[in-house]
Amino acid sequence: MTTKRQWDRVRVEQLAEVIIGHLAPYCERIVVAGSVRRKAEFVGDLELLAIPKTVNTEQAGFFGEVKASEESLLDVEVARLLKMGTFRPRPNKQGHTSVGPLNKLLIWAPAGLPVDLFTTTARNFGMALVVRTGPKDFNVKVMTKLLQLGLRGKAYGGISFPDGQEMDCPNEETVFRALGWPWRPPELRGQ
Repeated sequence: MTTKRQWDRVRVEQLAEVIIGHLAPYCERIVVAGSVRRKAEFVGDLELLAIPKTVNTEQAGFFGEVKASEESLLDVEVARLLKMGTFRPRPNKQGHTSVGPLNKLLIWAPAGLPVDLFTTTARNFGMALVVRTGPKDFNVKVMTKLLQLGLRGKAYGGISFPDGQEMDCPNEETVFRALGWPWRPPELRGQ
């Protein structure tokens, strides 16, 4: 059985500044989440949550039709950093790598630091930040309470009503209000 390396949180915060410095120009917003945000003394990785900047693109289809879409500038930059070797893909517990649009498992190669990069939208940022900050037991309480209220929480951000409509969750305070709970600082969420 392999044990996960534990990193001093202060060192990870220093590395986070460097990594965010590389990624911030490609994001509307990027913040530290996870155990670093909860101020744990030792952490296993760095979790980042970002709202990527996008550009509108057009692509000609097979029959000449034009398809409009949005391209994430953050995805383009992460791909560039992977190609340069600054980031390396990191396998999950099943041995598969994930460098998808919502979740990227990476290693910051200069330090060997595991990095989980999650993306969301401005509309869902608050719920995504609650979930990505954790810890797991707190998230279970959040999702259970939402279900008791007839709502559905989503791991990648957002709360939906029974009719499927989405609640705007631009910040954590919105989520706590929906739960009927007072806002709790990240470092107290494990208690």
